[in-house]
Amino acid sequence: MNLPAKIGTGVLVSAAAGWVFIQNRWLTTDKYEVTVPGLPKEFDGKKILHLSDLHKKRYGDGFNNLINSCRFLDPDYIFFTGDLFSRDETNLDPKILLMQRLMKIAPVYYVLGNHEGDAPDRALVLSTKLSEEGIHVLNSRTERIELDGAHINVTGAVLPQTHYHCEGYSNRTVITPELLKGLVGSPEKGTVTFLLAHDPLPFRAYAEWGADLTFSGHVHGGIVRLPFIGGVLSPERKFFPEYSKGVYRLGDSQMVVSAGLGKFRLHNPSQIILVTLKSR
Repeated sequence: MNLPAKIGTGVLVSAAAGWVFIQNRWLTTDKYEVTVPGLPKEFDGKKILHLSDLHKKRYGDGFNNLINSCRFLDPDYIFFTGDLFSRDETNLDPKILLMQRLMKIAPVYYVLGNHEGDAPDRALVLSTKLSEEGIHVLNSRTERIELDGAHINVTGAVLPQTHYHCEGYSNRTVITPELLKGLVGSPEKGTVTFLLAHDPLPFRAYAEWGADLTFSGHVHGGIVRLPFIGGVLSPERKFFPEYSKGVYRLGDSQMVVSAGLGKFRLHNPSQIILVTLKSR
């Protein structure tokens, strides 16, 4: 290769590396309007900020960039659907600080992901501290949100670790409506139920269980996104996952999937989601 060719190759490689570097520091906001059948009119127009899969990302000192973006959106509630930390992180004080700062914006509801499940001792300490701070930690339990005499339920389902990975990613625990009933009970009849569950791939089970609106993450938008195709890969090494980013529907049940905030990605910027609820 002659000198001009070497220089040109070097420039292209440097430009590509710079582009990837910049992309992995972008923070985008996507806004969705979601009409929920049976939603009490008191919740019409209420806004839910959806975050997921932070892992080791910081977004400025004290998470300032992330906090400022969230505050600007002025949500009524904040849902965080797991992987607040990575399994190999030991100092979780920054994550507690982040959740404290988010709580000053709006009430925060949090469910564990698979990385928390891989570090159960740290997850227990974190959950306890967050609960003491006033965060709604939904470890396979339900809380009621009341507003002007009306209410909805928010359930957090902590899926078994054997669902996420076994040896060779085979023979994983299949999520079924019956398994969910064993974890969190049945949804209250006649009451709209939102479900926080880290993995979006069992959407059909969530819908059949009775979730009106599910919030998930985990797939990181498919890690790499291709035009007209979408996400390429899930963390379980599943190519072209059916649910990777955006809003999906099965019958009357809907699901919002976050592309997440952390880890490597390509053509797939980190994402904050703002859902505006609409009653029918």
